[in-house]
Amino acid sequence: MASIIRIPVAAAGRSMVRHQQNLSRIAKRLFHDCLRLTVLDLRVAGWSLLPVAKWILRLYRKYFPGRRENVGEMVPKVLVIGAGGFVGRHVVRLLRETEGVETVPATRDGAAGSRHLDLLSPETVEAALSGIDAVVHCAVGDRRVTVDGTRNLLSAAAGAGVRRIVVLSSVAVYAGGSGPLREDSQRVPVGTGSYAGWKLAAEDLCLGERRVESVLLRPTIIYGPGSVLWVDKMVARIRSGHWGTFGAAGDGTCNLVHVRDVATAVAAALMAPGIAHRAFNLDGPEAMSWNDWFRRLAEGIGAPPLPELFPAQIRARSLLSLPFKAVDRLRPGLVPQWALAAPAGSELALFGRRTTYPIDAAREALGWTPRIGVAEGLRDTLASLSPRAAAA
Repeated sequence: MASIIRIPVAAAGRSMVRHQQNLSRIAKRLFHDCLRLTVLDLRVAGWSLLPVAKWILRLYRKYFPGRRENVGEMVPKVLVIGAGGFVGRHVVRLLRETEGVETVPATRDGAAGSRHLDLLSPETVEAALSGIDAVVHCAVGDRRVTVDGTRNLLSAAAGAGVRRIVVLSSVAVYAGGSGPLREDSQRVPVGTGSYAGWKLAAEDLCLGERRVESVLLRPTIIYGPGSVLWVDKMVARIRSGHWGTFGAAGDGTCNLVHVRDVATAVAAALMAPGIAHRAFNLDGPEAMSWNDWFRRLAEGIGAPPLPELFPAQIRARSLLSLPFKAVDRLRPGLVPQWALAAPAGSELALFGRRTTYPIDAAREALGWTPRIGVAEGLRDTLASLSPRAAAA
Protein backbone atom coordinates (compact mmCIF):
# COMPACT_ATOMS: atom_id res chain seq x y z
CA MET A 1 0.00 0.00 0.00
CA ALA A 2 2.83 2.39 0.71
CA SER A 3 3.65 2.42 -2.98
CA ILE A 4 0.40 4.18 -3.87
CA ILE A 5 1.58 7.32 -2.05
CA ARG A 6 3.06 9.56 -4.70
CA ILE A 7 5.29 12.30 -3.31
CA PRO A 8 4.04 15.54 -4.91
CA VAL A 9 7.40 16.89 -5.97
CA ALA A 10 9.02 16.71 -9.40
CA ALA A 11 10.78 13.41 -10.02
CA ALA A 12 14.04 15.21 -10.76
CA GLY A 13 13.93 16.95 -7.40
CA ARG A 14 13.22 13.94 -5.21
CA SER A 15 16.84 13.10 -4.48
CA MET A 16 17.50 16.73 -3.58
CA VAL A 17 14.54 16.75 -1.19
CA ARG A 18 15.79 13.56 0.50
CA HIS A 19 19.27 15.07 0.77
CA GLN A 20 17.83 18.21 2.38
CA GLN A 21 15.79 16.08 4.78
CA ASN A 22 18.88 14.13 5.84
CA LEU A 23 20.86 17.34 6.39
CA SER A 24 17.96 18.77 8.41
CA ARG A 25 17.80 15.67 10.64
CA ILE A 26 21.59 15.73 11.22
CA ALA A 27 21.52 19.45 12.04
CA LYS A 28 18.68 19.01 14.49
CA ARG A 29 20.42 16.09 16.19
CA LEU A 30 23.62 18.12 16.58
CA PHE A 31 21.63 21.10 17.87
CA HIS A 32 19.86 18.99 20.49
CA ASP A 33 23.14 17.36 21.60
CA CYS A 34 24.77 20.78 21.98
CA LEU A 35 21.73 22.03 23.87
CA ARG A 36 21.85 19.09 26.28
CA LEU A 37 25.58 19.49 26.92
CA THR A 38 25.27 23.27 27.34
CA VAL A 39 22.49 22.95 29.90
CA LEU A 40 24.47 20.30 31.78
CA ASP A 41 27.62 22.49 31.88
CA LEU A 42 25.70 25.53 33.08
CA ARG A 43 23.87 23.55 35.74
CA VAL A 44 27.21 22.30 37.08
CA ALA A 45 28.59 25.84 37.06
CA GLY A 46 25.56 27.10 39.01
CA TRP A 47 24.50 29.66 36.37
CA SER A 48 20.96 30.87 35.95
CA LEU A 49 19.53 28.95 33.00
CA LEU A 50 16.51 31.17 32.21
CA PRO A 51 18.21 33.81 30.04
CA VAL A 52 20.29 31.14 28.33
CA ALA A 53 17.21 29.04 27.66
CA LYS A 54 15.44 32.04 26.11
CA TRP A 55 18.43 32.71 23.87
CA ILE A 56 18.57 29.05 22.77
CA LEU A 57 14.81 29.10 22.10
CA ARG A 58 15.17 32.16 19.87
CA LEU A 59 17.92 30.43 17.89
CA TYR A 60 15.84 27.27 17.57
CA ARG A 61 12.81 29.16 16.27
CA LYS A 62 14.99 31.05 13.83
CA TYR A 63 16.70 28.04 12.29
CA PHE A 64 13.99 25.40 12.82
CA PRO A 65 10.67 27.28 12.56
CA GLY A 66 7.57 25.32 13.54
CA ARG A 67 5.54 26.54 10.55
CA ARG A 68 6.84 26.75 7.01
CA GLU A 69 5.02 27.71 3.85
CA ASN A 70 7.01 25.16 1.84
CA VAL A 71 6.77 21.97 3.83
CA GLY A 72 8.07 19.86 0.95
CA GLU A 73 8.20 16.66 3.01
CA MET A 74 5.91 14.45 5.03
CA VAL A 75 5.77 15.73 8.59
CA PRO A 76 7.05 13.19 11.11
CA LYS A 77 4.12 13.03 13.59
CA VAL A 78 0.51 13.26 12.39
CA LEU A 79 -2.59 13.31 14.59
CA VAL A 80 -5.73 11.95 12.90
CA ILE A 81 -8.91 13.28 14.54
CA GLY A 82 -11.94 11.09 13.98
CA ALA A 83 -9.71 8.05 13.58
CA GLY A 84 -12.56 5.69 14.42
CA GLY A 85 -14.83 7.00 11.68
CA PHE A 86 -15.35 5.92 8.08
CA VAL A 87 -12.72 8.18 6.49
CA GLY A 88 -10.47 8.37 9.55
CA ARG A 89 -9.89 4.61 9.68
CA HIS A 90 -8.68 4.56 6.08
CA VAL A 91 -6.45 7.60 6.62
CA VAL A 92 -4.83 6.00 9.68
CA ARG A 93 -4.28 2.73 7.81
CA LEU A 94 -2.65 4.45 4.85
CA LEU A 95 -0.39 6.73 6.91
CA ARG A 96 0.75 3.81 9.04
CA GLU A 97 1.91 2.09 5.87
CA THR A 98 3.84 5.19 4.82
CA GLU A 99 7.54 5.10 5.64
CA GLY A 100 8.84 7.83 7.94
CA VAL A 101 5.45 8.87 9.36
CA GLU A 102 4.39 8.40 12.95
CA THR A 103 0.58 8.26 12.97
CA VAL A 104 -1.31 9.11 16.14
CA PRO A 105 -5.05 8.28 16.08
CA ALA A 106 -7.38 10.41 18.19
CA THR A 107 -10.96 9.57 19.15
CA ARG A 108 -13.54 11.03 21.44
CA ASP A 109 -13.43 8.03 23.81
CA GLY A 110 -9.71 7.37 23.56
CA ALA A 111 -10.35 3.70 22.82
CA ALA A 112 -7.98 1.16 21.28
CA GLY A 113 -4.82 3.06 22.20
CA SER A 114 -5.91 6.33 20.59
CA ARG A 115 -5.44 9.71 22.19
CA HIS A 116 -8.53 11.07 23.92
CA LEU A 117 -9.74 14.18 22.10
CA ASP A 118 -13.15 15.82 22.45
CA LEU A 119 -13.31 18.81 20.09
CA LEU A 120 -15.72 20.55 22.46
CA SER A 121 -13.24 20.24 25.33
CA PRO A 122 -10.29 22.63 24.79
CA GLU A 123 -8.33 20.87 27.54
CA THR A 124 -8.40 17.50 25.78
CA VAL A 125 -7.57 19.14 22.45
CA GLU A 126 -4.50 20.84 23.90
CA ALA A 127 -3.35 17.63 25.57
CA ALA A 128 -3.80 15.56 22.41
CA LEU A 129 -1.70 18.01 20.36
CA SER A 130 1.39 17.56 22.49
CA GLY A 131 4.36 16.80 20.22
CA ILE A 132 2.25 16.85 17.05
CA ASP A 133 3.56 18.33 13.80
CA ALA A 134 0.43 18.08 11.63
CA VAL A 135 -3.25 17.24 12.02
CA VAL A 136 -5.85 15.54 9.84
CA HIS A 137 -9.32 16.70 10.88
CA CYS A 138 -11.94 14.25 9.65
CA ALA A 139 -14.26 14.23 12.65
CA VAL A 140 -17.96 14.61 11.92
CA GLY A 141 -20.82 15.82 14.08
CA ASP A 142 -23.43 18.48 14.58
CA ARG A 143 -23.01 22.25 14.28
CA ARG A 144 -21.15 22.54 17.59
CA VAL A 145 -18.63 19.84 16.69
CA THR A 146 -18.19 21.13 13.14
CA VAL A 147 -17.87 24.84 13.95
CA ASP A 148 -16.98 25.26 17.64
CA GLY A 149 -14.83 22.13 17.58
CA THR A 150 -12.84 23.42 14.62
CA ARG A 151 -12.37 26.76 16.39
CA ASN A 152 -11.00 24.97 19.47
CA LEU A 153 -8.69 22.90 17.31
CA LEU A 154 -7.26 25.89 15.45
CA SER A 155 -6.62 27.82 18.65
CA ALA A 156 -4.88 24.88 20.33
CA ALA A 157 -2.88 24.05 17.20
CA ALA A 158 -1.55 27.59 16.95
CA GLY A 159 -0.44 27.46 20.56
CA ALA A 160 1.17 24.04 20.14
CA GLY A 161 3.19 25.00 17.06
CA VAL A 162 1.37 22.61 14.72
CA ARG A 163 2.62 23.20 11.18
CA ARG A 164 -0.37 22.14 9.07
CA ILE A 165 -3.99 21.02 9.43
CA VAL A 166 -5.67 19.10 6.64
CA VAL A 167 -9.44 19.51 7.00
CA LEU A 168 -12.06 17.28 5.39
CA SER A 169 -14.70 19.70 4.20
CA SER A 170 -17.31 18.97 1.51
CA VAL A 171 -18.57 20.05 -1.92
CA ALA A 172 -21.78 20.84 -0.02
CA VAL A 173 -20.30 24.31 0.60
CA TYR A 174 -21.00 25.29 -3.00
CA ALA A 175 -24.16 27.25 -3.71
CA GLY A 176 -25.27 24.63 -6.23
CA GLY A 177 -26.39 24.92 -9.79
CA SER A 178 -25.51 22.85 -12.83
CA GLY A 179 -22.24 22.44 -14.69
CA PRO A 180 -18.71 22.46 -13.27
CA LEU A 181 -18.13 23.90 -9.79
CA ARG A 182 -14.50 24.82 -9.16
CA GLU A 183 -12.81 25.86 -5.95
CA ASP A 184 -13.55 29.54 -6.57
CA SER A 185 -17.25 28.97 -7.36
CA GLN A 186 -19.85 30.70 -5.23
CA ARG A 187 -20.45 29.13 -1.84
CA VAL A 188 -23.65 28.97 0.19
CA PRO A 189 -24.59 32.18 2.04
CA VAL A 190 -22.93 32.80 5.38
CA GLY A 191 -25.24 31.79 8.21
CA THR A 192 -26.92 28.96 6.32
CA GLY A 193 -28.39 26.75 9.02
CA SER A 194 -27.58 23.32 7.64
CA TYR A 195 -24.69 20.91 7.13
CA ALA A 196 -23.49 23.06 4.22
CA GLY A 197 -23.55 26.15 6.43
CA TRP A 198 -21.63 24.40 9.19
CA LYS A 199 -18.92 23.30 6.78
CA LEU A 200 -18.74 26.81 5.33
CA ALA A 201 -18.28 28.32 8.79
CA ALA A 202 -15.53 25.79 9.60
CA GLU A 203 -13.74 26.62 6.34
CA ASP A 204 -13.86 30.34 7.09
CA LEU A 205 -12.36 29.73 10.52
CA CYS A 206 -9.50 27.79 8.93
CA LEU A 207 -8.85 30.44 6.30
CA GLY A 208 -8.91 33.18 8.95
CA GLU A 209 -6.34 31.52 11.23
CA ARG A 210 -2.98 32.49 9.74
CA ARG A 211 -0.74 31.03 12.45
CA VAL A 212 -1.34 27.51 11.16
CA GLU A 213 -1.34 26.26 7.57
CA SER A 214 -4.81 24.96 6.72
CA VAL A 215 -5.56 22.85 3.65
CA LEU A 216 -9.22 22.24 2.83
CA LEU A 217 -10.26 19.11 0.97
CA ARG A 218 -13.73 19.06 -0.57
CA PRO A 219 -14.62 15.47 -1.49
CA THR A 220 -17.74 14.51 -3.42
CA ILE A 221 -19.71 11.35 -2.56
CA ILE A 222 -17.29 9.19 -0.57
CA TYR A 223 -17.97 5.46 -0.79
CA GLY A 224 -16.01 2.35 0.04
CA PRO A 225 -15.81 -0.31 2.76
CA GLY A 226 -17.68 1.00 5.80
CA SER A 227 -19.78 3.59 3.96
CA VAL A 228 -23.03 3.68 5.93
CA LEU A 229 -24.71 6.60 4.16
CA TRP A 230 -24.09 5.85 0.48
CA VAL A 231 -23.79 2.05 0.56
CA ASP A 232 -25.23 0.34 3.66
CA LYS A 233 -28.40 2.43 3.79
CA MET A 234 -28.88 2.34 0.03
CA VAL A 235 -28.52 -1.45 0.06
CA ALA A 236 -31.10 -1.69 2.84
CA ARG A 237 -33.53 0.43 0.81
CA ILE A 238 -33.03 -1.75 -2.25
CA ARG A 239 -33.55 -4.96 -0.25
CA SER A 240 -36.76 -3.52 1.24
CA GLY A 241 -38.40 -3.65 -2.20
CA HIS A 242 -39.46 -0.01 -1.93
CA TRP A 243 -36.63 1.53 -3.92
CA GLY A 244 -36.17 1.97 -7.64
CA THR A 245 -34.84 4.26 -10.33
CA PHE A 246 -36.22 7.78 -10.47
CA GLY A 247 -36.51 8.50 -14.16
CA ALA A 248 -35.49 12.06 -15.04
CA ALA A 249 -35.41 12.86 -11.30
CA GLY A 250 -32.49 10.42 -10.91
CA ASP A 251 -30.48 11.44 -13.95
CA GLY A 252 -28.35 13.91 -12.00
CA THR A 253 -24.60 13.29 -11.72
CA CYS A 254 -23.45 10.88 -9.02
CA ASN A 255 -19.89 12.04 -8.31
CA LEU A 256 -18.27 9.10 -6.53
CA VAL A 257 -14.80 9.05 -4.98
CA HIS A 258 -13.42 5.99 -3.22
CA VAL A 259 -12.38 6.43 0.40
CA ARG A 260 -8.87 5.10 -0.33
CA ASP A 261 -8.43 7.79 -2.99
CA VAL A 262 -9.50 10.35 -0.38
CA ALA A 263 -6.87 8.95 1.99
CA THR A 264 -4.13 9.35 -0.63
CA ALA A 265 -5.28 12.95 -1.16
CA VAL A 266 -4.92 13.55 2.58
CA ALA A 267 -1.36 12.20 2.49
CA ALA A 268 -0.56 14.40 -0.50
CA ALA A 269 -2.00 17.46 1.27
CA LEU A 270 0.29 16.78 4.25
CA MET A 271 3.35 16.74 1.99
CA ALA A 272 2.76 19.25 -0.80
CA PRO A 273 4.56 22.61 -0.62
CA GLY A 274 2.98 26.00 -1.15
CA ILE A 275 -0.67 25.04 -0.58
CA ALA A 276 -1.43 26.81 2.71
CA HIS A 277 -4.99 28.18 3.00
CA ARG A 278 -6.16 26.60 -0.24
CA ALA A 279 -9.15 24.37 -1.02
CA PHE A 280 -9.22 21.38 -3.38
CA ASN A 281 -12.05 19.40 -4.94
CA LEU A 282 -11.71 15.62 -4.72
CA ASP A 283 -13.67 13.48 -7.17
CA GLY A 284 -13.29 10.00 -8.62
CA PRO A 285 -12.08 8.97 -12.07
CA GLU A 286 -15.57 8.39 -13.47
CA ALA A 287 -19.09 9.71 -12.97
CA MET A 288 -22.51 8.19 -13.57
CA SER A 289 -26.13 9.06 -12.99
CA TRP A 290 -27.79 8.29 -9.66
CA ASN A 291 -30.08 5.85 -11.46
CA ASP A 292 -26.98 3.99 -12.66
CA TRP A 293 -25.56 3.91 -9.14
CA PHE A 294 -28.79 2.39 -7.80
CA ARG A 295 -28.73 -0.22 -10.59
CA ARG A 296 -25.07 -1.07 -9.95
CA LEU A 297 -25.76 -1.56 -6.23
CA ALA A 298 -28.76 -3.77 -6.95
CA GLU A 299 -26.77 -5.91 -9.38
CA GLY A 300 -23.88 -6.15 -6.93
CA ILE A 301 -26.05 -7.61 -4.15
CA GLY A 302 -28.02 -9.86 -6.49
CA ALA A 303 -31.32 -8.00 -6.10
CA PRO A 304 -34.02 -8.08 -8.79
CA PRO A 305 -33.99 -5.30 -11.41
CA LEU A 306 -35.20 -2.01 -9.94
CA PRO A 307 -38.57 -0.67 -11.07
CA GLU A 308 -38.82 2.90 -12.34
CA LEU A 309 -40.80 5.07 -9.95
CA PHE A 310 -43.11 7.76 -11.32
CA PRO A 311 -42.55 11.41 -10.29
CA ALA A 312 -45.90 11.68 -8.47
CA GLN A 313 -45.18 8.44 -6.64
CA ILE A 314 -41.75 9.67 -5.56
CA ARG A 315 -43.04 13.01 -4.27
CA ALA A 316 -45.95 11.38 -2.44
CA ARG A 317 -43.71 8.90 -0.65
CA SER A 318 -41.27 11.63 0.30
CA LEU A 319 -43.98 13.81 1.86
CA LEU A 320 -45.99 11.03 3.51
CA SER A 321 -42.86 9.56 5.12
CA LEU A 322 -42.01 12.69 7.12
CA PRO A 323 -44.16 11.98 10.23
CA PHE A 324 -43.14 8.31 10.20
CA LYS A 325 -39.45 9.23 10.15
CA ALA A 326 -40.02 11.59 13.08
CA VAL A 327 -41.58 8.72 15.03
CA ASP A 328 -38.68 6.41 14.09
CA ARG A 329 -36.18 8.81 15.66
CA LEU A 330 -38.07 8.45 18.96
CA ARG A 331 -39.19 4.83 18.74
CA PRO A 332 -37.15 2.81 16.24
CA GLY A 333 -38.71 -0.35 14.86
CA LEU A 334 -42.32 0.83 14.64
CA VAL A 335 -42.24 2.47 11.21
CA PRO A 336 -43.14 0.63 7.98
CA GLN A 337 -40.33 -0.10 5.54
CA TRP A 338 -41.76 2.00 2.72
CA ALA A 339 -41.51 5.11 4.91
CA LEU A 340 -37.91 4.44 5.92
CA ALA A 341 -36.96 3.83 2.29
CA ALA A 342 -38.62 6.99 0.98
CA PRO A 343 -36.17 9.66 -0.27
CA ALA A 344 -35.86 12.92 1.64
CA GLY A 345 -36.40 16.22 -0.13
CA SER A 346 -32.69 17.00 0.03
CA GLU A 347 -31.92 13.65 -1.62
CA LEU A 348 -34.34 14.34 -4.45
CA ALA A 349 -32.60 17.65 -5.09
CA LEU A 350 -29.23 15.88 -5.15
CA PHE A 351 -30.39 13.03 -7.41
CA GLY A 352 -31.54 15.48 -10.07
CA ARG A 353 -28.59 17.90 -10.02
CA ARG A 354 -26.22 17.73 -12.99
CA THR A 355 -23.04 19.09 -11.46
CA THR A 356 -19.36 18.18 -11.74
CA TYR A 357 -16.40 19.11 -9.56
CA PRO A 358 -13.17 19.45 -11.59
CA ILE A 359 -10.02 18.29 -9.79
CA ASP A 360 -7.46 20.16 -11.90
CA ALA A 361 -6.18 22.07 -8.87
CA ALA A 362 -5.58 18.88 -6.87
CA ARG A 363 -3.79 17.26 -9.79
CA GLU A 364 -1.47 20.24 -10.20
CA ALA A 365 -0.79 21.31 -6.62
CA LEU A 366 -1.07 17.99 -4.77
CA GLY A 367 0.12 15.67 -7.50
CA TRP A 368 -3.01 13.64 -6.76
CA THR A 369 -4.99 11.53 -9.19
CA PRO A 370 -7.84 9.18 -8.21
CA ARG A 371 -7.05 5.58 -9.11
CA ILE A 372 -10.04 3.48 -8.12
CA GLY A 373 -12.84 3.11 -10.67
CA VAL A 374 -16.41 2.25 -9.74
CA ALA A 375 -16.17 -1.42 -10.76
CA GLU A 376 -13.16 -2.04 -8.49
CA GLY A 377 -14.45 0.19 -5.74
CA LEU A 378 -17.89 -1.41 -5.68
CA ARG A 379 -16.36 -4.90 -5.61
CA ASP A 380 -14.37 -4.33 -2.43
CA THR A 381 -17.16 -2.26 -0.90
CA LEU A 382 -19.81 -4.94 -1.24
CA ALA A 383 -17.35 -7.65 -0.19
CA SER A 384 -16.99 -5.90 3.17
CA LEU A 385 -20.65 -4.93 3.54
CA SER A 386 -21.59 -4.55 7.18
CA PRO A 387 -23.47 -7.57 8.63
CA ARG A 388 -26.51 -5.42 9.35
CA ALA A 389 -26.77 -4.19 5.75
CA ALA A 390 -26.01 -7.61 4.28
CA ALA A 391 -28.83 -9.19 6.32
CA ALA A 392 -31.36 -6.43 5.63
